[in-house]
Amino acid sequence: MKIIAIGDWMMVAACRAGGIADTIPCRDAEEARRALEEMLKRPDTGVVCVLDQYLKEIPIPSSKGAYPVVISIPGLAGPVHGEDAVSAAVRKVAGRNMPGAGP
Repeated sequence: MKIIAIGDWMMVAACRAGGIADTIPCRDAEEARRALEEMLKRPDTGVVCVLDQYLKEIPIPSSKGAYPVVISIPGLAGPVHGEDAVSAAVRKVAGRNMPGAGP
């Protein structure tokens, strides 16, 4: 299973430095949406990290199984308000909230 990063140049450069080889730089949310749709079609996609400012504008299609997992990654401006990315990923995979996490 591959880990893929979709975001602006700064985010994908940081992901490459962190060991994520499959990165897709995008200029805006529309490019990110197209890239995300393509990555979700690939059977070897396990995790897709998307810049949160792009992800807030993209409707995420539901998957038929636990994978692929889509996780939002905050950019330089800080996180966009919403559900914590890790809690959302765990809720998707486990089907429930983590103990001690918010609603």
